[in-house]
Amino acid sequence: MPAGRAMTRDSVKQRLILTFGWCLVFAACDGPRRGGPEVSPVYNQETGKLEKLVSDKNGDGKIDTWAFMDGAVLKYIEQDRNGDGQPDRWEYYEEGTISRPGRILRADEANGSSRLVTRREQYEDGLIRRVIDDTDADSRPDKWETYDAGRLVRVDLDLVGKGYPSQRLTYGEGGVVTRVETDPDGDGIFAPVPTGGSEN
Repeated sequence: MPAGRAMTRDSVKQRLILTFGWCLVFAACDGPRRGGPEVSPVYNQETGKLEKLVSDKNGDGKIDTWAFMDGAVLKYIEQDRNGDGQPDRWEYYEEGTISRPGRILRADEANGSSRLVTRREQYEDGLIRRVIDDTDADSRPDKWETYDAGRLVRVDLDLVGKGYPSQRLTYGEGGVVTRVETDPDGDGIFAPVPTGGSEN
């Protein structure tokens, strides 16, 4: 291998290992294990260009985080959160570099028994804004979350199994529910639930 390419790889590897903590933060990781995760770069065998960073985040001896790169540019991140060897969370970023990383744009999760996406997150200015969730993995959304500056402000729930919100929870500071409303017929008009009442 040409010396110039080898030096370039070493330089890029050092920079990426120092900054891979940034990748893990953006991947919504729980935090590196003691001593930090060991990061391994993967290069294109023909061009020598960096294609991927892989890591064993939880230290169980299996790779569970893949950051797909175009040289120094992060394209997207895949995570295996349940240890089955298959990714079940995908995160996508605006274009950026190692020194100026792009902000997360959206993320998809597969939370059922297959790789079918059941949760979709949308971000604005790097902060979560909306979530559409299929909590029972029946291919139909049943939970909608709304955020303001990264803070949860509203959750709409389908409690009748008909594909539309039938209950709305409004949240105040500190994650406290301040209002509960119901719309059992799905006409989009929510009425307050009487104090002490609940929707059956």
